[in-house]
Amino acid sequence: MQQVAENVYRLGSSHHNFYLLTEGGKATVVDAGASKELPKLEAGLASLGLKRNDVEAIVLTHAHADHIGFAAEAQSGGTEVRASEVEAPIATGQEPVHAITIPQLPLYRLGTWKFLIALIKVGVMKAPSVESVVTFKEGELLDLPGGPRAIYTPGHTVGHASFLLEDRKILFTGDAIATRDLFSDRTGPEMMPDAFHTNPVQARESLDTLAGLDATLVLPGHGHPYEGSIAEAVATALR
Repeated sequence: MQQVAENVYRLGSSHHNFYLLTEGGKATVVDAGASKELPKLEAGLASLGLKRNDVEAIVLTHAHADHIGFAAEAQSGGTEVRASEVEAPIATGQEPVHAITIPQLPLYRLGTWKFLIALIKVGVMKAPSVESVVTFKEGELLDLPGGPRAIYTPGHTVGHASFLLEDRKILFTGDAIATRDLFSDRTGPEMMPDAFHTNPVQARESLDTLAGLDATLVLPGHGHPYEGSIAEAVATALR
């Protein structure tokens, strides 16, 4: 577990991230990693003197397998799961999730195989659905530790959301923007390839939404934290 800001922690692997926010002895989890990663969360909580029942909710950026991973297992233990109103039917399995298939990947690149092996090890085979979710609306300030505000950023999935900690200028971008190439060692802000998005045009439009936010620490679903304005990150990604 890596502390990336006061009371903000990064967990996951070298290829994907989920995050832990703490406040007043309680916690919010941003995304749920892969299906085998609940022990990573439990270990991170324990290192801070917290337990699973101190987590008030898992908030999902979207319902892909490397973001919704252990949410169902955590929910069976009493943890609340939240998703956007639009993403909710996907998270609960009522509607299919758009996901790239292995034959669509650049299998000729060594980095692709490193990426696949890393995700398979942590249980990313298919997106597990959750029984139910508590939904949030665009722009809603969630009544959870850390006070994340939901920012709709559709395109990667139909109901993708980012989360802004307004008073701290910290932005969790999910897969709206990444800071590493999934199939190589290249780092820096970028968009995922179009094949990864439900609607590539909408995904680019969502970057315009992000660029207008006041954020100076960007925490993506893939890659290292980016210190600098989100507007700068978006400009780099679009290049």
